[in-house]
Amino acid sequence: MPKAKISPAYLFVFPAMLFFILLAIYPSAYVIILSFFATGKGITISATHPSFSNISAVWENANFGKFMFQTFYYAGGATLLHILLGFTLALILNILPLNPIFTRTMRTVFLIPWAITPTVVAILFRILLSPQVGPIAIYLKTTGSPVIFGPLGQPAWALLAVTLTNGWMFTPFYLLMILSAMQAIDPGIYEAAVVDGANGFQQIFFITIPMIKNTLLTLGMFDFVTTAGYFDLTWIMTQGGPIKSSEIISTWVYRTAFQSFEFGKASAIGLILFLISVIVSIIVLRAINKE
Repeated sequence: MPKAKISPAYLFVFPAMLFFILLAIYPSAYVIILSFFATGKGITISATHPSFSNISAVWENANFGKFMFQTFYYAGGATLLHILLGFTLALILNILPLNPIFTRTMRTVFLIPWAITPTVVAILFRILLSPQVGPIAIYLKTTGSPVIFGPLGQPAWALLAVTLTNGWMFTPFYLLMILSAMQAIDPGIYEAAVVDGANGFQQIFFITIPMIKNTLLTLGMFDFVTTAGYFDLTWIMTQGGPIKSSEIISTWVYRTAFQSFEFGKASAIGLILFLISVIVSIIVLRAINKE
């Protein structure tokens, strides 16, 4: 009986699959287990039967609704900024008859925010928005204005400042994705529209947007899900303050796990965020499949 041969392709794929299992599947599965079994401090499973006590404690937390709203505000606002600004800049680079050298230069310039690490971006904007050394605050002081400019220290403005910072940093990625989708549209469609008398706005609303709508929806879904769980900018810029006005789910998870050491509750919070992300993804995918 001939021996079964293992295809070399499986040998090449095996290391990647092993890393995926160890770094993604196993931690995710353990988080789910912790959310139902860990009842004390630490990551030790201290219950013999599954319990919804952690999920109930999270759900009944007085700040749960507030943190959830702020997460949706942050993720939704950043997603709108990324898609709208990315779409606008992509239109400028794709449609306007600009000099090729200028276009290439602008593409490089637009990529700079995305190339900077999140930690550097967060520190940079903390300095820019500082009421002591920020350029806007210094200008207001020199003009004798009584206004104190320090949005990161004001509950009404802190989350908006972090959201705008996120928008500035990640818009270049979505600009590139949208620009690629626009350049995939057959130029003959626009030429036919011009012959039929369509102006620039009509070409945008009746050709460009419908042709890349699925791309925009997919990017929006990806953007919302990833931003909802994004941690770096918010934590470095505000640590969820002042008075929890910029606390989102990701910073709440960190605070619960690594400051209170309640890993069971932190896992339950992460599980709830995961389920919300799944629901959003399903809604968007259904909208795409209806087309």
